[in-house]
Amino acid sequence: MPDVWFLFYIPGGIIAAVFFILILVFYRLGFLLRVKRMKMLHAKDDQELGSLNGAMMGLLALLLAFTFGMANSRYDLRRELVVKEANIIGTAILRTDVYPDSIRTELRGMFKEYVEARIGYYKAGTDIEAVNLHFSKGNDLSRNIWKTATSYARTDDITTRTAQLLPALNEMIDIVTSRKASGEAHLPPSILYFLFALCFCVSFMMGYDKRERFDWIVTAGFSLMLSITIYIILDLDRPRRGLINLDKQNEKIVELRELFK
Repeated sequence: MPDVWFLFYIPGGIIAAVFFILILVFYRLGFLLRVKRMKMLHAKDDQELGSLNGAMMGLLALLLAFTFGMANSRYDLRRELVVKEANIIGTAILRTDVYPDSIRTELRGMFKEYVEARIGYYKAGTDIEAVNLHFSKGNDLSRNIWKTATSYARTDDITTRTAQLLPALNEMIDIVTSRKASGEAHLPPSILYFLFALCFCVSFMMGYDKRERFDWIVTAGFSLMLSITIYIILDLDRPRRGLINLDKQNEKIVELRELFK
């Protein structure tokens, strides 16, 4: 598992709750600073920040859309790879049926263990040790399957069987690397840090521009919607935890157990 930024390990609900509170705090600080400044200067409160706040809100909306798009594209790729892997494994298993019973039984036995390893790889969730254990076990099994198939291919007179199974095995091994890489591809921390800073800055400036009484309902509504948006972005970027996951797609690999009955 690669080194990722620390927020990856914090539950999304906690992040959203802290974010909600901080936005309220920055909004309130901006409002209080405006009031204090006007009292100190004994000046008329006629400063207009509408154009500046509008520009900052536009920048925030653009960055939110950009970050959401990045997270969603990564989620879509992970989802496609899970289904693709299930299809590739299923194809390889079915192609063992053209082999003699002796080698077919051996291959299907190893395939059965391999399927269980790949199921365990996802179901391990955020348990890093279990994830690495199942990943290594799957790699060992795929190498054994490859060695068994290639060893038999050297003595098999019917090259059609080899031409069918070996390419499927090669795809099966390759997609494991692709899936692992996609699972480890997260949003750049620098973009998220800048997004958080911009959210707090916009909240502060909106509070500072407030010239009437502080409206908790409007402020809480703004904070809630912004926090939910941040939560969804983080949830899309963390497929092993949260509400948005790959459980439905991973069922396609679980269904491969039916091939061994």
